[in-house]
Amino acid sequence: MNYFAFMRAHYLFLLFGFLMMGLSNFGQTFFIALYSNEIRALFNLSNAGFGGLYSTMTLLSAAVMLYSGRFIDAWPLRRFTLFVLGGLALGCLIMASAQHIISLAAALFLLRHFGQGLSSHTGMTTAGRSFAANRGQAVSLVQLGYASFEGFFPLMAVALMAYIGWQASWLVFAAALVLLAVPLQLFLSTAEPKHANDDLHSDNQEASAERGEVLRDRRFYMVMPLYLAPPFFLTGLFFHQVQLAESRDWPIDALAAAFSLYAFAKVTVSLLTGPSIDRLSALRLMPLSAAPLILALSLLLIPNDLFGAWTPFVYMGLIGINLGMAGPISGGLWPELFGTVHLGAIRSLTSPIVVSATAAAPVLFGAAIDMGVGFNTLASGAVVSIFVAALLAFSVPADKLATKRGEHNE
Repeated sequence: MNYFAFMRAHYLFLLFGFLMMGLSNFGQTFFIALYSNEIRALFNLSNAGFGGLYSTMTLLSAAVMLYSGRFIDAWPLRRFTLFVLGGLALGCLIMASAQHIISLAAALFLLRHFGQGLSSHTGMTTAGRSFAANRGQAVSLVQLGYASFEGFFPLMAVALMAYIGWQASWLVFAAALVLLAVPLQLFLSTAEPKHANDDLHSDNQEASAERGEVLRDRRFYMVMPLYLAPPFFLTGLFFHQVQLAESRDWPIDALAAAFSLYAFAKVTVSLLTGPSIDRLSALRLMPLSAAPLILALSLLLIPNDLFGAWTPFVYMGLIGINLGMAGPISGGLWPELFGTVHLGAIRSLTSPIVVSATAAAPVLFGAAIDMGVGFNTLASGAVVSIFVAALLAFSVPADKLATKRGEHNE
């Protein structure tokens, strides 16, 4: 089934996932960071103080998600949707009225947990478990919600701050979630394909692995290094991109302009990857996704002027290709390997691991840079690590499900 036929057949439920991914932007770092000056001024926080509080709440959110993320497997989707959007709206409301550091911490936790965490978790999990034959296409389309909202959320925030003030803008967000998003998403959630709901409660649950079985399955540990590589290495490089640009003699405005090519490549390749997953499987495409990232990092090992002024564009374009492939692959990988019955529990296990890796990357990269380690050395280590991780993922057995009991720990 092509994209257009697939969208016509399931547009309501695809819109549900698209919007859940888009609404996750309320809890994303780039969005909250728009308010950092106002937050630090009100609560008399230094950059380090606010950063430390933010990182602490992010890690706490990831830890709690190990528990809360499983609810999507057991609860009706409407109840879980209300739980997620209600928590997100509460976070916006507390941020709108916060006058004490404790209330700020509570707001940050709720925004990170229900926004960046559970909203995106809902979109990806429902897309992954509801469309077995077209899972790649579903995940690719749903993921576009994040990029689409990412385009206008900063403009919305800046405009509201200018007209009504920063805390009043969060009150507007809370009202919009309660009055618009909640009723719309509760309606759209009823379009969940019936077969998906039946599968979750059928007697065929032995076809899917529980979280404990996943942790005993060697294939989980064979794919995790490559699963973690893009978010870890790219978070570290993006966080220190100004220093990278200076070390490579790239004009910072050229690197900023290259993000447009990055975004275009990411969206385009994501749409192309979806059908490829449906034909070939996410597991088989996963090692291939490492190639553009290895090429991008290899650019940091060659003379600065090899591609002249185009070098940052080639670098960011290759990264966009990698992330465009990695997004749909990550959405299709766990259902392929471990089934869909406990998909929420499995994703609530992997997501905190990714969050922890991305939280550690800026610190580790920063410490290395402070010790005089150059970006060429960092890139060399990354290239070798990613290559080894790709070989490990390539060697994973291609059978569909992990619940052949004899496979565990053999």
